[in-house]
Amino acid sequence: HMPVMDGLDAIAAIRRHEEALAVPPVPIMVLSADSQEKTRHTVLAHGASGFVTKPLDPDALVSAVEAQVAA
Repeated sequence: HMPVMDGLDAIAAIRRHEEALAVPPVPIMVLSADSQEKTRHTVLAHGASGFVTKPLDPDALVSAVEAQVAA
């Protein structure tokens, strides 16, 4: 949990900052205990680059990071 803003707000703030500076977006990977497809869709729709669920599967994390590096 984040004390000042939630993850979606943080993603939005980062994306606004990137847009204001006209810089390319950095990959944002979200790690969540919420494995619902609705949550995954919401997070990606708000600008996250990837979504991995807890408990963390190391292979899933490596695959998600590799997908971002290749993008």
